[in-house]
Amino acid sequence: MTTIHRLVTSLLLMTLCSMPLAASASSTEFQEELLQRAAQVDQGRELSAAGHTLYAARLTLPMLDHNNQAPLWSDANIEALFKALDTLSGDGLNPTEYRFPELDAYLEKRSAGELTPKELADLELLLSEGFVRAMYNLAFGKVDPVSLDKDINFTRPFGDQDYVPMLVDYVREGRFTDAFDFARPDNVRYTWMRQALAEYRGYQKQGGWEPIPQGKSLKPGQIDTRVAALRRRLGTTGDYAGQPDQDDLFDEALEVALKTFQSRYGQDTDGVMGPKTLAALNKPVEERIQQLRVALERQRWYLHEVKDEFLVADIAGFNIYWVKDNEIIWEEKIQVGKHYTQTPVFQDKIRYLDFNPTWTIPPGILRRSILPKLKKDPDYLDKKGYLLLTRNGERVDPKTVDWASLKGFPYMVRQPPGPDNALGLVKFMFPNPHFVFLHDTNHRELFDRTGRTFSSGCVRLQNPFDLAERLLATQDGWDRKKIDQVIASGKTTRVNLKEPMRIIIAYGTAVVRDGKVYFREDIYKRDAKVLDALNGKFRVRKQDV
Repeated sequence: MTTIHRLVTSLLLMTLCSMPLAASASSTEFQEELLQRAAQVDQGRELSAAGHTLYAARLTLPMLDHNNQAPLWSDANIEALFKALDTLSGDGLNPTEYRFPELDAYLEKRSAGELTPKELADLELLLSEGFVRAMYNLAFGKVDPVSLDKDINFTRPFGDQDYVPMLVDYVREGRFTDAFDFARPDNVRYTWMRQALAEYRGYQKQGGWEPIPQGKSLKPGQIDTRVAALRRRLGTTGDYAGQPDQDDLFDEALEVALKTFQSRYGQDTDGVMGPKTLAALNKPVEERIQQLRVALERQRWYLHEVKDEFLVADIAGFNIYWVKDNEIIWEEKIQVGKHYTQTPVFQDKIRYLDFNPTWTIPPGILRRSILPKLKKDPDYLDKKGYLLLTRNGERVDPKTVDWASLKGFPYMVRQPPGPDNALGLVKFMFPNPHFVFLHDTNHRELFDRTGRTFSSGCVRLQNPFDLAERLLATQDGWDRKKIDQVIASGKTTRVNLKEPMRIIIAYGTAVVRDGKVYFREDIYKRDAKVLDALNGKFRVRKQDV
């Protein structure tokens, strides 16, 4: 007899002693029902109840066994569970996914004493399953990020902690609100995002906002019949505090309000209602709610682990933040990957800095860009000042290579250090298979743009030496003067960090700061896949199967 079979047999015996069976359900029949389910597990088959796969059986069966050989679910704690499940809509989850539709019919039949042994087992297992699934999704996310994108390494382990006693206590005491708070990310940013979702659902209940009519760009100082509609739209979300039904003059107060809106939506703050701003104003509240739901889901992937001090490079927001004790203590503009060289989402630790770095061109860029140019112009590398090297680092004369007939690319191409280097004068390394890291840039003029998708996948920093100084602040001798001296030497110099700094390359089209919601353009069109999975069926992460 296997361990799970012995467990269910033990569960069976304790249930017989205490569970109120219907008059028509004998102890023997109930015993046979549970033994059949144990046999399914022994045979490697999925355990099910009322047609629902019981993914949480490895927890729900031990929960019943732990409960002093008595059933867990009374009328009181079932009611408490249902009330707590309803609150999960505030997390962007769907409560009905955990409150199986068959439960109502089972509960009615239980009240009438008409449950069969099979239905009696279904009821107990489905209630436990719904509770554990809700905890699981709050703790790890409804969506497995790795299944969406193999680059994402947010794979927090389930762990080997025995959660059964804790889960049983929550059920016995009906403390499901406490249970869900325990499972949620213990991070103020998650709380803010939940508040934002509630705020926008409030707008939805009030009818949302009417679309502003199409027309030519509307500028401050103009008189237009659409001005009143603009005032009402901005007033709905608190960007404009004046009276909506004034005259048709686009006055200074409305200009300030529109600039506030544009800032919150990652647009040029020119105070002009052009096509892009009008499109953002007219996007329905329902779509903004979906953005917030997706943002909450992404937070559940990684916010559990980020404590104390870390860096977040926000791809969609084009900014990098240094967070310490839940406060942003430093931030800066960044440039990220183009649409065809997208910056991936992942986490790592910055382990060292290279001043006056060389740039070894990644394989993808070699194939896409360098080789085609070499086939057209064998002098291309010399003109760019690039070095052609063997895999062992030995110099090769590009003129000795038959580029036209070359298959593959059996060489390395390296750019020497200097002010024209694509990586600038410093790079921040967290070695990873994506060849992605933070670095300086020789294209600083691009930081003046609002949308900054210009790199080949790496993250470019506006003021990299500021970050270098902060990272090296605790290492003897490495002040700004020392950094400047090393840069001036022109020599490639590596500095290992005594304490590697955690960095998260994140992607968020909605963030909350200072009590305000900021929406960003979905530059890589990644939200849809997350939303589809969030609205899809319950799934267990591959690593937990």
